[in-house]
Amino acid sequence: MTDIEHRHLRSALDFAVMIAAEGQKRRPPIPFPKELKPFFNKRRVPTSALGRVRRAIESDAEFRRVLSHGAIPELVDEVGRLWLTQPAGWEVEVASLIAAADEAKASRDAVQALKRAEKRRDAAELAAVRTRAELVQRDEIIAGHATEIDELRAELAKVAEEAAELRAELIDSRNEVRHARDRERAAAGKLEAAIRDRDRALDDRRDATAVRDDVLATRVDSIGSVVEIAQITEAAEAAQALANRLESLLPQQPDDAASEAIARPAQRTPMSLPGGVLSSSAEAGEHFARSDAAIVVDGYNVSKLAWQSRTLEQQRNALLDAVENLARRFGTDITVIFDGASIVGAHAARRRLVRVVYSPEGVIADDLIRDEVRRLPTSRAVVVVTNDNEIIRDVRAEGANTLPSNAFIAIL
Repeated sequence: MTDIEHRHLRSALDFAVMIAAEGQKRRPPIPFPKELKPFFNKRRVPTSALGRVRRAIESDAEFRRVLSHGAIPELVDEVGRLWLTQPAGWEVEVASLIAAADEAKASRDAVQALKRAEKRRDAAELAAVRTRAELVQRDEIIAGHATEIDELRAELAKVAEEAAELRAELIDSRNEVRHARDRERAAAGKLEAAIRDRDRALDDRRDATAVRDDVLATRVDSIGSVVEIAQITEAAEAAQALANRLESLLPQQPDDAASEAIARPAQRTPMSLPGGVLSSSAEAGEHFARSDAAIVVDGYNVSKLAWQSRTLEQQRNALLDAVENLARRFGTDITVIFDGASIVGAHAARRRLVRVVYSPEGVIADDLIRDEVRRLPTSRAVVVVTNDNEIIRDVRAEGANTLPSNAFIAIL
């Protein structure tokens, strides 16, 4: 290998620099020896640098293998191809070719040599243009596929969002149907009880009327003393008073509908949400927090969801700290209700912005939440934070809004 002069490898060395330069335009780029980079912008490798380029290629077997696959007669002469591929006996063949080339060099026409060089350059330029065109075409195809993927992902996200909204609406609809059935059953029970009370009151009234008639008959037929007559009169008046009291217990007749409407207590109206806001979302929670509604929080239902790994005392403290910050941010009226007034650590007297209530012995927090909703004026909106289905059903029947615990945690 050392007997081959650098000038005999001119075509192979120029080809190596050309491939290294063009290979950097590909993705991924073709690895190459860094010693070749200074000659990327030169049409030919300077004669003084041929040895340096040759040594760099000989030290990089992988790059030389890549060159051997791409070397064609139009770009690399036979000596250069043998040097790149190095088959068995290549050195002898190269020496023979060099000797023949040296013998023919004296008689070779300079014009023909120039034409061959120009032909090689033209072929290299054509190959480079063709390669570049293929790269541009592939880049366009890749960009088109990327755009289609982005559009499909956007459509998938939109469909998933719509499906989530439909699931939430379906759950709300099912809850409304269940609550309506519960209210229907409760109303039917109240109607049956009212009918029974009315029948009993009518029976009592008939009995009182009979007593009154007997007393009056006794008074008419009696010829006793004035004292006896007075006693009979008092008994008749007492019977009449009893009849009047029993009559007042009777259910109101249709003619009394107006007075009944006046006496009926007002019903709380649930707070409405802005368009597009789901009742189970964090956006609904922030809307409630910014309003003047009273928010009642099922303490352990929220804390056990948010801080499962902590003790009950740590859960209470974490929840109250977070709720106090929420009240400080929005000025919200918040009441937090926990089970068990006798629990160690309860009744910490350091809270200022929220009201904390613990259920007494024998009473569960669920009942305190229901009582708190009934206690508040019906003119004021109430929001109950819980995931307990029974509490949700009962407080909605009272006209209160509900917010899932996970949506409330999202705004803390």
